[in-house]
Amino acid sequence: MRSQKFSCPNGCSLPPRRKTLKEYEDGTYGFDYDDFPFCPRCGSLMPYSLERLKGFFDVYNIHQALNDALVLVYKSEFEAAAREAFVTLENHIKKKSGLDSHGFDLATRALSFEVDKKTGEIKKVPLIAINNLKTESDRNEQDGIRYMLMGFFQGPRNLYQHNHIGSGPSNAISVIIEVSFFLHLLDGHSITKNGHWILTRIDYRDIYNKTPKRIDRWKLARILRKRTRYLKKKSNSLSPNQEKSGAV
Repeated sequence: MRSQKFSCPNGCSLPPRRKTLKEYEDGTYGFDYDDFPFCPRCGSLMPYSLERLKGFFDVYNIHQALNDALVLVYKSEFEAAAREAFVTLENHIKKKSGLDSHGFDLATRALSFEVDKKTGEIKKVPLIAINNLKTESDRNEQDGIRYMLMGFFQGPRNLYQHNHIGSGPSNAISVIIEVSFFLHLLDGHSITKNGHWILTRIDYRDIYNKTPKRIDRWKLARILRKRTRYLKKKSNSLSPNQEKSGAV
């Protein structure tokens, strides 16, 4: 007997839950429940799948302009969600470029630029620049994203616009994630310039001065004092050889 968590939200009739032989990620086998992620009859997300999906998007840095598309996914309106994502992307490019084009032509004109091959100077500045285009890597990124957008509009976007796809959750979610990737880039978050994994020096004095609440400033000062004591203790515990080499 299926619990509500593993039952269709629209009440579709499904077979009872039964354990089947499954292969796990580590290559081992065992008997476990093989549940439907979405209803095979009406296509709606199962409650447990919806819960997992919402948990994923709580962690994933989805662009805020795609909130309406996400709501449609949660309602199991997958084709509408994908279309909403395409419209959001196209409108974003129109607004940033000032162009009144569509799809393939819009992406081509908005991100294209020209370089003087002899001097390396930019002869034609793009309407939307993902980065400052100073290095070859910067220009490759700009061109690469332009080609990706051209293909994205020419392929998936046109298919969804002119056909009834009958899209399932996987395709719709993939479209939304890819559109989010493009939107962040178009907002100037270059792949090469915004790597959060690159360590940088933080000016905590500036952060302290920009923290309006007194209680938050007190907490920050307390954390920094603890951190200073920890680093000092750690430094004192190093041997002379370790201090010279920088080894920990």
